[in-house]
Amino acid sequence: MKKVWIIIAASMLKACASGEETEQVHVMAAASLSDALGDIEEIYEEEEHVELIMNYGSSGQLRQQIVQGAPVDVFISAAESDMEMLVDRGEVSETTSLLRNRLQLISTLEMEIADWSDLMTVDFQGLAVGHPESVPAGKYAAQVLENMNLHTELEDQFVYGQDVRQVLTYVETGNADVGIVYQTDALSTEDVQSVALAPEDFHEPIVYPIGLIGDVSERAEHFYDWVQTDEPLHIFESYGFEIGVQHD
Repeated sequence: MKKVWIIIAASMLKACASGEETEQVHVMAAASLSDALGDIEEIYEEEEHVELIMNYGSSGQLRQQIVQGAPVDVFISAAESDMEMLVDRGEVSETTSLLRNRLQLISTLEMEIADWSDLMTVDFQGLAVGHPESVPAGKYAAQVLENMNLHTELEDQFVYGQDVRQVLTYVETGNADVGIVYQTDALSTEDVQSVALAPEDFHEPIVYPIGLIGDVSERAEHFYDWVQTDEPLHIFESYGFEIGVQHD
């Protein structure tokens, strides 16, 4: 038995000596980015031999995890406000605007809803939205409905999701007949109908900032810079995201 342990120990020492451990970068990102970042993760890991540890969720919940000390190097939020809160706390060493999105009303295919105004005339069960306190898509949805004078009338129909992908799933599975998600989420499935985009002047700009959190490694800085280059940006565009921020 002693000989066996000696052989195992020698093998472990040889493995350690033959190569370095794979570097890791911890990335927290809004749930709406999961499809695009899945492709980006695969390319980056193959090219750079780095392991990306991905954590997706609502931007508000991810922000709270960062404040509570969860491991993170790079944060991509679906709302500028969540990043700004971290900046104010001194958690962010560098940040810039990365992407833009639009807000989309969706329904199941059999629904006869053609516009936002039809929400007041068509009989439906359940309007799926994100929790406005923690889900940016839910906050934007509330702003749109309030500006359309629909929020109070429809509030009893709200079915709240923990993030925008859960909102999409509620509509896909029939737990709600209509929902409000990002345009990119609606494009990710054939199980819902894209009804109408929200007027952009009815809600805050939907901007995705990216930030470096705390004292980060050179590898994390490399990923932060790389994800802003042409190859990953083209992937984001292929999923319906718009690049950068429009300026008046």
